[in-house]
Amino acid sequence: MKHIKITEALKQAWVEQLILEFKGICWQYKLKLQLPIFEISATKKQLGCWIPEQRILRLSEHLIARSSWDMVLMVLKHEIAHQVCCEYWGKKHAGHGKDFQKACQLLGVSFPYNRAQGDLLDVLAEPSTNEQTEEGRKVIRRINKLLALAGSENEHEATLAMQRATELLHRHNLEMSSLAERSGCVRLEIQTGKKQLPTWRKNIGRILRDYFFVEVVFSSLYDAQRQDSYKTLVLLGRGENVPVAEHCYYFLEQQLASLWQKNRHRFQGNTRTAKNSYYLGLLQGFSQKLAEHSTEATIQAVQGNQNYMAADMTAGQLIMSHDSGLQNFVGLHFPRLRATRMNAVQMNRESYENALVAGKNIVLHQSLTEKKQGEKKLLSSW
Repeated sequence: MKHIKITEALKQAWVEQLILEFKGICWQYKLKLQLPIFEISATKKQLGCWIPEQRILRLSEHLIARSSWDMVLMVLKHEIAHQVCCEYWGKKHAGHGKDFQKACQLLGVSFPYNRAQGDLLDVLAEPSTNEQTEEGRKVIRRINKLLALAGSENEHEATLAMQRATELLHRHNLEMSSLAERSGCVRLEIQTGKKQLPTWRKNIGRILRDYFFVEVVFSSLYDAQRQDSYKTLVLLGRGENVPVAEHCYYFLEQQLASLWQKNRHRFQGNTRTAKNSYYLGLLQGFSQKLAEHSTEATIQAVQGNQNYMAADMTAGQLIMSHDSGLQNFVGLHFPRLRATRMNAVQMNRESYENALVAGKNIVLHQSLTEKKQGEKKLLSSW
């Protein structure tokens, strides 16, 4: 983040946003807490603190100026957990023991943000990466190799590599769904920098949910420097699935823009409508291709389990619907989550149908370790 001059007016804007966030958190988690006195401190040694005697909730300007707002919110919830201990259970100085951890669970505050303040300082330097199991790390390595092959100029080799990567994800998640012990779940926020989410971007989220074993929540996040809120896609899933889904998001975003630039001259009329239709067609074609890669063996393995009976769901949705660990994790972060319908959009039929064919030829490739513009680190695990 670039350096910004912290003025009194800017700190006041931050306080007003923190008040809104506090009220939103209380609503989400059905808490009846009194509004504290918010203060912005200049210290670099303490990211935040709750002072019960004065009912002051203090956050560091160093934290707010240097960090993404999702990290600020986790520190805020850490301090609200102290307030819960104080005002719900009469424990003014509960520290970070059993009562505090109980409050953190109530608020969906997970590692590393449920640690003591001294440990939290490390979060600014290097946020937690993920909670991949050893088996999960092996899967990531194998997918990396397959996606490298998917970049081959040999069309048959590229398609086969992508198909094998898809099968590997399905097989791994099916096996893991039957285990009592879950690997760690993580949350990652993709910031779009936009005030609105177009339908095509929502459709990318749908593809990630249907085929890459992550839950996708459309949300918004405050930008402390620009003093405004922008739309985000929140990915929630196991440590080995979220990086793959994130990679797919950026890959598709780049592919849509690249293919449109190459073909935009072919379509007349309203350029914006033609572009949106072209994007939607590409994504629908790519989605159909992924559906075809859900092999008969994978589908039979899923349907052979009596727990999986919904025929109108993809294999990914079927498996995730019975992943209680993930569903609990989503519930902790979004306790009042509800589904919404996407609005109808105006379509350019010629643009859409041309893109539908092209979308079936998109092959997901490139290494997961490649740096992506705007890449976000995994925020929290459980």
